[in-house]
Amino acid sequence: MILKEKFLDDATKSIIWQVVLEYRKKRERAILKNNLEKEKFREELYQIKKKAILNIEELKKKAIENLKENGIEVLQAEDAKEAREKIEKILEGKKKIVKAKSNTFNEIETEGFLADKELTETDLGDFLVQIFQEKEIHPVLPALHLTPEKISQKIKEKFGKEIDPKPEVIADFVRNLLREKISQAEVGISGANVITSDGRILILENEGNISLISRYPNTHIIISGFEKIVPNLEDALKIIKASAIWGTGQDFPVYVSIISGPSKTADIQNQTVIGAQGAKKVYLILLDNGRSKILKEGFEELLYCINCGACLNFCPVFHQIGRNYGSRYLGSKGIIFAGLSENLKKAVDSNCFACTLCSACFENCPVKINLPELMKKLRSLTEKENLQTKENQEMVEKIREFGNPFGKIEEEKIPKKLYCC
Repeated sequence: MILKEKFLDDATKSIIWQVVLEYRKKRERAILKNNLEKEKFREELYQIKKKAILNIEELKKKAIENLKENGIEVLQAEDAKEAREKIEKILEGKKKIVKAKSNTFNEIETEGFLADKELTETDLGDFLVQIFQEKEIHPVLPALHLTPEKISQKIKEKFGKEIDPKPEVIADFVRNLLREKISQAEVGISGANVITSDGRILILENEGNISLISRYPNTHIIISGFEKIVPNLEDALKIIKASAIWGTGQDFPVYVSIISGPSKTADIQNQTVIGAQGAKKVYLILLDNGRSKILKEGFEELLYCINCGACLNFCPVFHQIGRNYGSRYLGSKGIIFAGLSENLKKAVDSNCFACTLCSACFENCPVKINLPELMKKLRSLTEKENLQTKENQEMVEKIREFGNPFGKIEEEKIPKKLYCC
């Protein structure tokens, strides 16, 4: 195992492990509560995504037509740069922005992007990470490494307010602060969990912030990869259920928004007026950013991902180096995605050779994505480009010369270097 970054401190490792063990109990309870046959449900989800990705061009065409007919302005972006440009154009003349958790937004974000705007994260975890000026440590639980004591101290430093280091007190303080920000916002930005080809956008949440930012401001921008599209609402709701069970161990999310257009009313002489109490304009930015290449290169299984984060929860490498294992997306998925959407050097720098191929990610994935096999495939591409690490090259040479990765073995002597394959 070749690591290019430092290890997490023991306290953070301990917090992650405690959270993961509790998550496993919750997940098993949620599966029982839903009366699900776990493997049967995983296979069903796998088939839903497989068929959708196999027919993605047709589904995308239908979705765009139906969403536009419903009044949503759909913009397609080939890469992250184009997506940023489209968002900046929509935001011209607007200053106050509120944002919900969005992995796709994180994918396109770069230093200086929207720096001239007052952008506020409204997910509690993302808000805490924002005030600490850090990066999220987990896609679903971004601030799990921050203790209540650290958070209360930071709030005192940043806002001059002394509060008890208790989760409920912290949540109440942030609730009041964010509600004021949301009430003043001109634009809300969110991701999407699932999009249906008949013109529905589904977003799940527990906190209620997405419900507010998608309705309170006049404009709502949704950014999503095209792989989120499935044929119908029935398939979409199964993915929503799986996202809750495998994401946080809940039987179902607290809120699920189904958005099919801007708000409207026909209460005055049955004449439709756009812009009632919700957003007057809704934009959907459908992002490619390497996804077509992923399909072309035979890594289509990567696009089955529903971003629940379950692949990280029992990953031994993630438990050691945290967000240093991955790139825009964390874990094996993030490494493979970076290698194909950016370049293979990025995959190597994101620790692709740290993966132990233990299959914990595969066993815990609700959609049965075989990340270890995809990682092997990616590594073979790096080898063709001569991007193997120095240590790997040494092991290969010694295997060829001595039949083992350690070199010449002398009786009763330990090799100078020990490698993990």
